[in-house]
Amino acid sequence: MMKQSILIFVIAALVSYGCATSKKVTDISVGEWEYIIKDTPNGDMAGSFTISKDGDQYSGVLHGEGGDAPLNNVKVENDALSSTFDYSGYTVNLTGNFVGDNFAGKVSVEGNDFPLTGTRKK
Repeated sequence: MMKQSILIFVIAALVSYGCATSKKVTDISVGEWEYIIKDTPNGDMAGSFTISKDGDQYSGVLHGEGGDAPLNNVKVENDALSSTFDYSGYTVNLTGNFVGDNFAGKVSVEGNDFPLTGTRKK
């Protein structure tokens, strides 16, 4: 009888643990991403950006050769990112899509688009 009670308890604990962990949803966008912006007037630019999430709110920081710039109005919907940041007096739009450990998008400023690609930093 004692062995049967212990076995039932262990099975119930494993089922409860499995149900709790199966509900965890990983947000593909959260983390640190290395990027390259191609064909800018200053040549290719490399750096990283970090996306964080607190509840339903996203935030981020762009880390580049000229320093850090906070990402403003960060939105992630269906693995698509949209945000802005300030660079040398300009407001720059950042848009793109997360696919697995990759990011493909563009930065847009003053009517000019520059392709941006990225990979999740490991």
